[in-house]
Amino acid sequence: MRFQEQSTTAVCHLALRLPEIVNHILSYLAVPYHYDETNKTKIYQYIHPCLLVNSLWHDCATRLIWRAVTFEDSKSEYEAFLKFAGVISNSHINHKHTISHHSQYANAIRSIALRKIKDKTINEPLQQISRHSQKLEKLDIYICDHLADSSVHNFITNNHHSLTYLSLAGCNRITDDAVLSVAKNCPKLEHLDLRACGLISDISIQAIAMNCPDLHHLNVGRVRDREKITMQSIRLVAENTKVAVLGLAGCDMTDECLIALAKCRGRGLERISVNNCYRITNKSVQAYVKYCPNLSVFEMKECHWIDDWSSVAELVQRKVLLTLCDQQNRACTEWARQRGRVMEVKAPVK
Repeated sequence: MRFQEQSTTAVCHLALRLPEIVNHILSYLAVPYHYDETNKTKIYQYIHPCLLVNSLWHDCATRLIWRAVTFEDSKSEYEAFLKFAGVISNSHINHKHTISHHSQYANAIRSIALRKIKDKTINEPLQQISRHSQKLEKLDIYICDHLADSSVHNFITNNHHSLTYLSLAGCNRITDDAVLSVAKNCPKLEHLDLRACGLISDISIQAIAMNCPDLHHLNVGRVRDREKITMQSIRLVAENTKVAVLGLAGCDMTDECLIALAKCRGRGLERISVNNCYRITNKSVQAYVKYCPNLSVFEMKECHWIDDWSSVAELVQRKVLLTLCDQQNRACTEWARQRGRVMEVKAPVK
């Protein structure tokens, strides 16, 4: 039951009547759980009672609860998602107080995540949400098979001033049109994950490279349509962005491209995956040894032209995490055994 405003104000310390102080206090309850999906219910457990203290605490708690919303792949979660869309897009409101709170809820949203939602009707509620969430910083949609370009476009055009993080991993219907919209409207973009989006090609990635200079993380890894991502776009990414984490698994990469990337990004490159890029040879590994001293992860499973194990050993000595397939791992281990050395590299997880 909500406390009486008048009596609360009379006994409450001044500090607890200042929005900045209350926000700061409540943030200590919320922050550890916002992005930890295994504990996401705890934010409600600890923050929900704060809604009932008084109007100030209600407003502060609301901003925290609505800041990051996540919906998983279950019937109850999808029903909650539909209800959320209805609340956000409610245009049939008559009471001024309710209108005020509706606006407050929508303005509080900074992150929206959807996980493995398979329902074919996903786009209509998403488009409802996109029209009313105009301060979004992070949109994370994972393996939602029916996600359409139009839904992404609506989010992009309504949040182009704020969006810095976009992940559409596994959303296999997304095309270059959606990513071209991102390039046109999101100059502050830092994180773009397009894993397993086989319809994405050099066309849109070139546009990203030329329009998103703050890009730090890019993943265009795939298991098919390798020919659609080539040196044509990745060279531009290397030359025009701040990319430090780059996923190129299954793309049509060459030594020429990877060497250019190593030279352009140098100390700035931290993680790279070229798993299943079967054209890569020892020249690429040697370039990363020479030009990328801050590299921490190098994934090169199924790159069977690589057999310069001395260069690989140099990376291991620098504490670079390497991932090799079983065949590579055996060859590397045998090379080390013959030289009386111990090399610990990571085999693929089965």
